Amino acid sequence: MTAPFELTAIETGDGPRIVLVHGALGDYRQWAPIAGRLGARYRVAALSRRHHWPNGAPPADAPYTYEGHCDDLLAYLRATDHPVNLAGHSWGAGIVLLAALREPALVSRLILIEPPFASLLPQDTAGLEDELADRMSMVASLQRLALAGRNDEASRLLIDWTQGGPGGFAALPRDAQDALLQNAATVGPTFSAVPPHVDCDALRAMRTPTLVLNGERTRPFYRVVGERATACIPGARRTRIPGAAHMTIVERPEETAALMMEFLDSTST
Repeated sequence: MTAPFELTAIETGDGPRIVLVHGALGDYRQWAPIAGRLGARYRVAALSRRHHWPNGAPPADAPYTYEGHCDDLLAYLRATDHPVNLAGHSWGAGIVLLAALREPALVSRLILIEPPFASLLPQDTAGLEDELADRMSMVASLQRLALAGRNDEASRLLIDWTQGGPGGFAALPRDAQDALLQNAATVGPTFSAVPPHVDCDALRAMRTPTLVLNGERTRPFYRVVGERATACIPGARRTRIPGAAHMTIVERPEETAALMMEFLDSTST
């Protein structure tokens, strides 16, 4: 097992704590507009995961798994005095979900933005065959590019796919594009290991108040995973972010923050 990594964080605001975990190719900068808004009533910590800016890029043989990043997050959470609110986007949503499953006492409320676990998809999901085949083709192409050292191209390919097709990367704000490419060395490792198997039976045991957010224009893959997570987690809520595809937190930060705040405020005790 890899020793936990001391995560890089920026903090703002005052009040109950909320910890934000970014997705593939991200870092804590993606959360800045959202953290600024949540900081009006919450103590916000936005994290950069192991190997993501400003941390060092991953060595060629570095292990890069959901479980390892979850270990890092749990070590960070154990150092806090009280349970925290926990939010994650995309790959980060997978990490925070694993953390809530493994140590629920550390998490008071959970926000999953565009969760990615394909293991939640029903085997008989009609109409997703082409979507899943397209995703497998994209990942295979991405891995070939990464092995050839063409990480920037692989990163653009990934974001194009998550956003619905060619031009998705270029349509993001320029500062978001630049930050994604600063993490391009992580694109190969992100898909180097098989994701954990998280199924509906595991989620039915959860008792953490949970909000699932999907972009209004998101791909069917993320939409159906979000629907299934909501159906499986007792009492979970699901809301769509207007005008957003997969990269909600940089596409529609104001709307995303408002929905997060509404959930946090409505479930406060």
